[in-house]
Amino acid sequence: MISKILLSCIPVFKHFSWLGVVLLSTATAALAEDNLQIPRATRPPVLADYIAGTPADAGVMVSGFRQKAPGDGTPASAETRAYLSYDDHHFYAVFVAKDDPKQVRARMAKRQDFFGDDYVILELDTFHDKQRSFVFYINPLGVQLDGKRTDGQDTDFDFETQWQSDGQLTDDGYVAMMAIPFKSLRFKNGPMQTWGIAVGRLIARLNEVSYWPYITKREAAFVPQMASAEIRNDIQPGRNFQVDPYVYMGKSKILDRSGNSPSWQNTSKLRSGLDAKWVLSEAMALDMTVNPDFSEVESDEPQVLIDKRYETLFPEKRPFFLENSGFFLTPQPLFFSRRIAEPKYGARLTGREGAWSFGSLLINDQAPGQNLDPRNRDFGSDARITVLRAQNDFSDGSNLGGMLTQRSLGSISNTVAGIDMLYQWDQNWVISTQFASSKTSNAENQKLHGNLAYAEFKRTDKNFNYSGKFLDISADFDTTLAFLPRTDLRQTTQTASYLWDIEDHPWLQSMGPQITAIVSKDHKNVLQDWSADSAYIVNGIGSTVFEAHALNAYEFFAGSQFHKNGFLLAATSDWLSWLTFDLKAGQNQVINYLPAAGTEASLGDSRSLAAVLTLKASRYWRVEQTLLWNDLRLQHNQAGEPGGAMVYRDLLSRTRFNYQFNRFLGVRLILDYDFLKANPKLTTLEAGKKLNSDLQISYVLAPGTTFYAGYTDRQENLRLLGNPTYLQTTDKLDLHTGRQFFVKFNYLFQL
Repeated sequence: MISKILLSCIPVFKHFSWLGVVLLSTATAALAEDNLQIPRATRPPVLADYIAGTPADAGVMVSGFRQKAPGDGTPASAETRAYLSYDDHHFYAVFVAKDDPKQVRARMAKRQDFFGDDYVILELDTFHDKQRSFVFYINPLGVQLDGKRTDGQDTDFDFETQWQSDGQLTDDGYVAMMAIPFKSLRFKNGPMQTWGIAVGRLIARLNEVSYWPYITKREAAFVPQMASAEIRNDIQPGRNFQVDPYVYMGKSKILDRSGNSPSWQNTSKLRSGLDAKWVLSEAMALDMTVNPDFSEVESDEPQVLIDKRYETLFPEKRPFFLENSGFFLTPQPLFFSRRIAEPKYGARLTGREGAWSFGSLLINDQAPGQNLDPRNRDFGSDARITVLRAQNDFSDGSNLGGMLTQRSLGSISNTVAGIDMLYQWDQNWVISTQFASSKTSNAENQKLHGNLAYAEFKRTDKNFNYSGKFLDISADFDTTLAFLPRTDLRQTTQTASYLWDIEDHPWLQSMGPQITAIVSKDHKNVLQDWSADSAYIVNGIGSTVFEAHALNAYEFFAGSQFHKNGFLLAATSDWLSWLTFDLKAGQNQVINYLPAAGTEASLGDSRSLAAVLTLKASRYWRVEQTLLWNDLRLQHNQAGEPGGAMVYRDLLSRTRFNYQFNRFLGVRLILDYDFLKANPKLTTLEAGKKLNSDLQISYVLAPGTTFYAGYTDRQENLRLLGNPTYLQTTDKLDLHTGRQFFVKFNYLFQL
């Protein structure tokens, strides 16, 4: 089946290859004029030497940083010097950042968790393909954050690798240092290396980011603007073999409500597994997993689900699937790893060869077989999953890729094959396209076929930005491994904005209008919904943003037509060093998607409030409060209830207390509270109260080397009575329905 689908795609690949040649002939690229020669260090840099002055063997100095935002090309507000060098094993970057130390924002935080602080940046395009780069950040106290940038995608901060850092506040700013092992990077073997490079700095209170070389937001692509750096000696990435075993031990007591009579389940769990990585060559790596780490240590962020018609995205958290996840990303996600519920073993191969990059994933999943009817002959069998990806970079900022996914379980199979292209037309315009086809054999022995088509035209500039999208998904397109909440869909989405720069103002930076319009039809050309969001946006220093939105929409649901309108006001700011807030409040008209038996779906008046407050009480202590509140009320009399009667009211609250002793050791307490009131005459939603308490101690020495100990407790407004037992609803949180204690340890061995 796979070979047939691939063969069917060959004419399309030929068409795209011809198109790529034509587009390449008209391509223009913005190349950085700067060219650095990186010197060999006589010894590893020492932070104290740069605090006292500048050592004689500091390396090549880079200065003259220029703003990317809020200004575009204007000199940075504060002086920054970066010193670059290397030796046989490391690439070094030392930053001397001048500033008033009282104004510098720096917190002691866990790795990957210092947003809101000042920081410095190193980006390395080690293959010099002008499309991708490794990104390294450190705050003034040396706390690390790393990621992978791919032009046309969001930066992948799930990427984590091994490197060293340090930082210290000084009398006139701060000094920070990075040491990146070559074995943590990927690059070609050769007598000389030519890489793309950029160094940068963010000043949080000014919302100012500056770079050397000059990186402008007038151009859509980032990586082609980076400077060239030469290392005129033979360096080796080394053969890197890593084994990362983990052990998880836990005890739990949970109320089981699956049977006729509720009962307590006491469970003791001892689970172990490992992830392994073998770097086969300078540009190829094999990752393997046995009993993958399920990452129970972090819960999903709270989201409002009760008024959603379509599936809500909850991001992946498991380490094996997070690494290199961006490689399998396509414009419309044909592979969503969270669809794999209970894997036991798997392997992933990724690599590059010239202009080509490729990857494959082979893994099993026990969940689909367990979910079948017990009478099905494949009940209890494992599903086998294959994901293949190949991509060719045919020009700066442009690539052509192919993707194949397949899940098979006995006679049941789901196969999707597709191609996609990203083309940078000029400095501002980027074109993204995708075509895919699916074949499905389901449990009822039906044979289904489906298709997907997508195109986006996107303009990025300093002031005017535009995006136009078209998406077509047939009703029988297979979404078993994809995240596509809707099928039988033809949808156009257009977004345009224009922001005027405000110069010489004490806090205003830019302002202007933005409009987003979406129209959706099915394949019978029946209008399903449309929406228009007209907004005005004001941007200021300190990441301050004010927004006002006028909302108008139409939706066809359950055979009825609904016209909706409302408004939304939003304010976000990190102006104060000790407080960050993100507030949204609005009023809209919302459909009751879950009406009670005997009633019909109807339009109601909804109010909503979303607030996220972060209190930075000290350099080590932080409190975060998330509050999500919304309600729905009748517009007219229904089911004996008068207009204005409550359909439901939902309150979600998350309070997080975090104390970080140093860069490695921290403790946090999370309190999640959910209070849903529902009118049983009007909705099938079940009312209730829940409180989850989650206490955790963490020690994160480096990626892959961690220790966690935690205790969780769930309370509900229930009471367990009788023999046989039954549950009674109460007003208070009377019953502890789940308790768990766990310890988890993993250690990364590098051989």
